Amino acid sequence: MTDLEEAISVARQAVDATALDHPRLVWRLNNLELLLGDRYSRSGVLADLEEATHLAQQAVDTVPPDHPNRAILLNNLGLRLGEKYLRTGAIADLQDAINVAQRAVDATPTDNPQRPIVLNNLGFRLGDRPSGPGWTVKQSRNLSGDSYSRTGAIADLEEALSIARQAINATPSDHPDRAGQLSRLGSCLGDRYSRTRAIADLEEAISIARQVVDATPPDRPYQARILSNLGNGLHNRYSRIGAIADLEEAISIARQATNATPPDHPDRARYLSHLGAFTGYRSSRTRAIADLEEAVSITRQAIDATPPGCPDRAIRFTNLGNSLCNRYSRTGVIADLEEAKRCFIDVVHQTTAIISERVVAGRRFLSSPGILQDQQAYSIARTTIDLIPLIVTRSLQNADKRHLLSAAVGLSSDAAAIALHFLHGPVVAIELLETGRGVIASAFFERSEVSALEKGHPEMARSFIDLQDKLDTPSSPTFLAIAEQPIMATETEGKQRQEAGLHLRSQPGFERFLLSPSEADMLKAALYGPIVILNVSSFRCDAVIITQSGIRLLELPHLSQETINDRVVGNLQSLETLEWLWDDIVRLILDDLGFTEPPSGSQWPHIWWVPTGNLTRFPLHAAGHHLRRSGETALDRVISSYGSSVKAIINSRRRGAQALAGGKPHNVVVVAMPHTPGQQLLEFAGDEVNAVLATCRSMGLQHTQPRPHKNSVSLALETCWIFHFAGHGGTHPTEPLHSQLLLEDWDREPFTVARLLETNLASNPPFLAYLSACGTGQTLDETSVDESIHLASAFELAGFRHVIGTLWSVDDRLSVDMARMTYEVLHSEGVRDESVSGGLHYATRLLRDQWIDSETDTGHGRSGLSSSARDGGLLVPERKRLLWVPYVHYDT
Repeated sequence: MTDLEEAISVARQAVDATALDHPRLVWRLNNLELLLGDRYSRSGVLADLEEATHLAQQAVDTVPPDHPNRAILLNNLGLRLGEKYLRTGAIADLQDAINVAQRAVDATPTDNPQRPIVLNNLGFRLGDRPSGPGWTVKQSRNLSGDSYSRTGAIADLEEALSIARQAINATPSDHPDRAGQLSRLGSCLGDRYSRTRAIADLEEAISIARQVVDATPPDRPYQARILSNLGNGLHNRYSRIGAIADLEEAISIARQATNATPPDHPDRARYLSHLGAFTGYRSSRTRAIADLEEAVSITRQAIDATPPGCPDRAIRFTNLGNSLCNRYSRTGVIADLEEAKRCFIDVVHQTTAIISERVVAGRRFLSSPGILQDQQAYSIARTTIDLIPLIVTRSLQNADKRHLLSAAVGLSSDAAAIALHFLHGPVVAIELLETGRGVIASAFFERSEVSALEKGHPEMARSFIDLQDKLDTPSSPTFLAIAEQPIMATETEGKQRQEAGLHLRSQPGFERFLLSPSEADMLKAALYGPIVILNVSSFRCDAVIITQSGIRLLELPHLSQETINDRVVGNLQSLETLEWLWDDIVRLILDDLGFTEPPSGSQWPHIWWVPTGNLTRFPLHAAGHHLRRSGETALDRVISSYGSSVKAIINSRRRGAQALAGGKPHNVVVVAMPHTPGQQLLEFAGDEVNAVLATCRSMGLQHTQPRPHKNSVSLALETCWIFHFAGHGGTHPTEPLHSQLLLEDWDREPFTVARLLETNLASNPPFLAYLSACGTGQTLDETSVDESIHLASAFELAGFRHVIGTLWSVDDRLSVDMARMTYEVLHSEGVRDESVSGGLHYATRLLRDQWIDSETDTGHGRSGLSSSARDGGLLVPERKRLLWVPYVHYDT
């Protein structure tokens, strides 16, 4: 350090002694900047970084745009800006760092020997180190930068990987920088493994990390950093495979990295944090209390070594809280539990932390033992739920949004249950559910509101859109919260949001612009029938019932999250499940609403179900004791529809009249897929479409049958009023955005949920999408249930007023009868909102009655599937099945 101090002193004298127009000034500025950067890396003094950044900018400004060394000066400036971001969490620094690094690459010819250096820096800014060994999310970030870790955009990560490979290919094998570039590639591969869970990426990352460690002399100053990369990879493999040898080696390497770092070095906090996390994992594996004690002690040291305001403090406090909770569970010392909760609360309120880390800390607090006795529970729940929409930004792809939001699945239901426990009432519970669920869908609803603003007030809309674009950064709330309390925005941005929101809501018709539904909105939404929200939480399960006269709570004392999850694993499609749904849920609600017996006239009451959690997978509309012939079923008392949220139902009502009375030609688009490449023959798909077309012709409706290819069908949707598909459906088990309707080119150009979400038909909305295929309303990935992502919801979000979908596999032959009878009601009663739900209800009841007759006359119903199932790639085993159950109506 004495050598460095003297070097800085001499370099400063050189700068002071150089005239402003001297040609060597730029290099003397550059030398001083590099030395101050070295001292910052060694001491962590923020003033050194600030001065180094200023000098780097001054050096860039000193040379003309065509200077041959401008690229390397830009590169140095990008490095400093990246370091500032990592220290302060200011997103503007990250954006500037990426822009400057890109300018450096653009200014460097492909054959320039400096190109690998500037490419590497751009990769640093776009990517991140491997996901650290945290018990929640990323442990920390090093100087590699982290556009990906900040935004969650997979495109940033893929670009960082591409750049890392370019840099390696442009560097000779014996070049001293090659080891660092290999390390960067390994870091990116580790990140991609964390996102995609592709084991090949993890194995390659570990292999590269070993190569770098072996090729680096132990006395190099960055030895600790490359050791840390290897330790992280081994830890990730332990988490995936469970081999204790990987964890033991990771601990050993983490100790080496820590011991190789001076006590006052700013990187030491990171290595301590890794070591604490690893020893905590070993304690969970071996139950050794000594490991747990060491994990607590080491994590405390990591926190003490982390500067105040550093974003990495958040994850370190969360890890300390986790270790203290584990120790409390082992020893029962209440002081550990109280301190753990304080750790989590601190992270929730740490505005420099990545929002997803704050949400995870909120979840950990709310899952603490005895949380329902903690008076802070509701306030932390409220704060955490308000953060969930801010995890994602409008500019992210839907796949990135879904991945980031998976960390918050179920959290809003827990928060609603906590609100009810502390007597905050059903309206507050609904607000929490509406805020924390359906975040991706909200962006589509907002799009409709902005479109309406453009029509009524084009100049105001333009100003508002400009403000959206300006504030659409990962550190700022999405424009959903434009008039809400700003959580991570600057004071100036917060005032801009509030002023914009207040001004827009002063205009007639825009009083609730981009706000959650008010209580009055919810009561109005129940005009056509009650809306029943079924909240499922480990704390309690309730029905929140919205009617025109008020909003009330109905406790469901016999229902539990554990019971629901057990039945998901069992057979959702059994008669026993329908009876359980009736006894523990549906009967209680219908009795409370006064729907105690079948209606006496032709007017049927209509109910909208909004289930949460795994209850979204159950056929609430078919609940009951069907073989008793006693009216003890939902089908015999009410017409049922489903919604993903109250605001989704409200949004649908707003465009309902437009779909019926708009200028769109009443064109029916039909697609029949009896023969699908690689799939089972559907003998009756053609018969179904013919039955639908016969009814449509009698109604005077035009029809088209596009070529069953993605592009042709997509084009046909733009002009259709009704869309009917009869064929195979494919529900993706882990990525619902990849679920698809199987067309002729499904293996080359899949017609997926992701593709549908790129379609915008809301300006002239179509009326009905009838998806007669297996699982079109099904989500198999449990981390996505709060977002309700499936084919039916994709058609809704694209703009369709009504969608008929299916909860699981459907029978080929029976699908003909279901469709024919549904369309016959549309013919007899007229094409209106009530006819869709009423038609499906009529068809389902009639087919159910035929099934009952079969059961009571012969003692057994049709076993298995009478024909083939419309489930792409899945052969359903022969077994007793309630074939009339899975068809559902979505009115959202």
